[in-house]
Amino acid sequence: MNTKTKWLVGILGFILFIVLFLLILPFMIDFNKFKPQIQNIVAEKLNAKVNYSSARLTIFTGIGIELKDISLENTDEVFMGTELFKVKNIKFKTEFWPLLKGKFIGNIEINNPEINLMRSTGRNNITSLIKKQALKGNNSNKNDEHKTQEENLIDSKTAPNSGNSFADKILIKSFEVKNATFYVYNVSGPREQEIAKIKNMNLIISNIGVGKDTKIDFSTDLDIKDNDYSVKGLVSLNFIINTELEGMEWKNSIFNSKLSFDNLDINYKNAFVKKKSIPFHMNFSGMASPKNVIVDNFKLDLQSLDAKAKVNIFGLDKLNSDIQFSLISQNLSELGEILPQHKDMLINATLDLKSKIAGSLLQPETLDIFLDLKSKLTDSDIHLTFDAKSVKPLLGSLKIQSQNLYLSKIIKPFMSKSSNTPKNEENKITSNSKKEENNESEKNTTSSPGNINNDEFTLTDKEKKLLAGSDFYTEMNIGKLVYDNIIINNFILNSKIKNYNATLNRLSMNLFSGSLLTTANADLGVYPVPYYGNLNLNGVKLEEIFKAIKPESQKSPIEGKADIKMNYSARGLTRPALSKTLNSKGTFLFNDGTINTKNLVSLAGEQFNKFVKNTSLVGLKIDSDSLKKLSLSDDKSTKKSLKNQRGDFEIKDGKFLLRNTVSSEEGILKLHADIGIDESLSGTAIYIASNKVRDNLTSQSKYAKYFLNEKGEFILDLTLDGTITNPEVGIQTSELQKKLVKNASKELTNKLKEEIKKNPEAQKIQEDAKKLLEKNGIDLQKLGF
Repeated sequence: MNTKTKWLVGILGFILFIVLFLLILPFMIDFNKFKPQIQNIVAEKLNAKVNYSSARLTIFTGIGIELKDISLENTDEVFMGTELFKVKNIKFKTEFWPLLKGKFIGNIEINNPEINLMRSTGRNNITSLIKKQALKGNNSNKNDEHKTQEENLIDSKTAPNSGNSFADKILIKSFEVKNATFYVYNVSGPREQEIAKIKNMNLIISNIGVGKDTKIDFSTDLDIKDNDYSVKGLVSLNFIINTELEGMEWKNSIFNSKLSFDNLDINYKNAFVKKKSIPFHMNFSGMASPKNVIVDNFKLDLQSLDAKAKVNIFGLDKLNSDIQFSLISQNLSELGEILPQHKDMLINATLDLKSKIAGSLLQPETLDIFLDLKSKLTDSDIHLTFDAKSVKPLLGSLKIQSQNLYLSKIIKPFMSKSSNTPKNEENKITSNSKKEENNESEKNTTSSPGNINNDEFTLTDKEKKLLAGSDFYTEMNIGKLVYDNIIINNFILNSKIKNYNATLNRLSMNLFSGSLLTTANADLGVYPVPYYGNLNLNGVKLEEIFKAIKPESQKSPIEGKADIKMNYSARGLTRPALSKTLNSKGTFLFNDGTINTKNLVSLAGEQFNKFVKNTSLVGLKIDSDSLKKLSLSDDKSTKKSLKNQRGDFEIKDGKFLLRNTVSSEEGILKLHADIGIDESLSGTAIYIASNKVRDNLTSQSKYAKYFLNEKGEFILDLTLDGTITNPEVGIQTSELQKKLVKNASKELTNKLKEEIKKNPEAQKIQEDAKKLLEKNGIDLQKLGF
């Protein structure tokens, strides 16, 4: 055998040896023996339990280790037994020669994992993983934490008893997750609720190491649909970080990042529409160290917006912050493609926003926030300044100034559209709601004042903490404020909240073709909220007020201009609460105006006419045809003049007290009725006809005099029911019947007396009868003699 043949045989033998070695290597190394060590490490450091079915060495798909059926379960008391992570397999591809020395240096691949984020009462299963004692242990071994993975591998050679440590034998150069599915659940309620689901998440961390540009690439495909919005497309994050050490200590990490929404389609109520053709991404870079985290270069790319930010987080134990942010544009018209419903408003529009946050993010009471917003739109402008020296308690001020503010145009595109309800269905709903309100009111009558209505305004515990010790001032001055069909001019608001007390020093505006001025005071710390104040309305059109309160109504019950002044007090803001607690006294003056409801006197006339036609006159010598000619005015006209009408009014326990005497050509109407917040009408009234109406009645029939009283007055006692817009009037027919019979009988008796006086024989018979009756002890007066 020559030398070449020997070399050839040797090489072939070596290759055969390598092949055989690779074939039997997976059976020589038992990685399952490390399973208890891995589980113990996880259990010591985390509130979690890790499990997998098997671990084996792979050769032909790449030298490495493959774990199958891996799962990670939470073991803390809140999320006990819930699964945080599961995956069919994890591959750890390692380099060959370090493997021969018992060290695993390589890459991790995770395919198609499922990650479950669970939230419950302010906690989640991610942050709940870390054990408190593990954190303390980490702090005591700080130097060991800052060792590089390479140094740990070197130290493992000389460290005693380190041969059994699985963690010291691993160095990860890259980490890759493909096609992950991310679920978000809320487990606070009685049953688990899925909030979000994100598919096709991909994460690659490469070039891991100290002094290297470690690259983190994250991307996910979103496909989310809801009634109001849809999001579809790719979101990506590219992050490069370079970490330096100083000895054994972490010195700093320099980072550069780009968050991209370029390939994302977003549609929110057709008000915000971002298409894939529109670039939308953010770039930021900075440095992190044990002392602070600094972002000194931030840029937002979205049409004409110029955004800048500087962030400095220092004192990481308290997260002390110094954050500055600005957003400027000298021409917002380009945003018309993204905000299609605001396109006309954005022509030649500008934006200038500056904000600053300083203080501890973990201690809101020390947080200083300043925000200054200036914007000029086509038909609106605003200058808003928010300055808070503390967030908890709330200390600071809010100021808003504007010449023209078309508020509905700005915010309504982002608001939920109310569904169109058929008219007959709407009536059913209205009827049912009234029944529910009445039932609720009945319940409230028997309940304590603190349980007026479950929908009643009350401060939450968080809001109470926010307002405890607060001192916050609000000032608004708007020349013209427009919301739908409501136009408000010269709007001025001046208010203050101190602790739980809210004071409205001034609210004035030109509204309803007149002016409004009011002050008020409320105690927000009490349930239901008690408040009091005064309200002055000058020259307002009542039909405009009614239309604002009930926009679905076709006609206002009262029209015209009026001056109204009142003081008021109440507890609670809901209708059931106001129907029980609202109290007010005031005055009114109608400069002009009309009542558009049915005329109470005319309605009374209808009832009187029905009575006359249907009354029974048996036993009375009355010509019924002549009596039935009587007709009290039943004018169908719904308009009645209110010009120069003035008076006082009172609202007591939610009822508007009608205690007025109203004079007109028809006579005098003395009202003693109540009007509820639901417009219900109840009570009584007395109608005294004018001389004109009385004379008209007596001219119609000689029997009209039977309905007059001793003073010669025609009076009707009325009962009132229904609603203010559709009143119902009843008359006391029994009283009319008695009056008719009494007066008719009296006249008949007088006529008989006259006839007797004229007939001597009849007189003698009468005298004999009197004597006979008196002799038998019968009282003649009771018999009408």
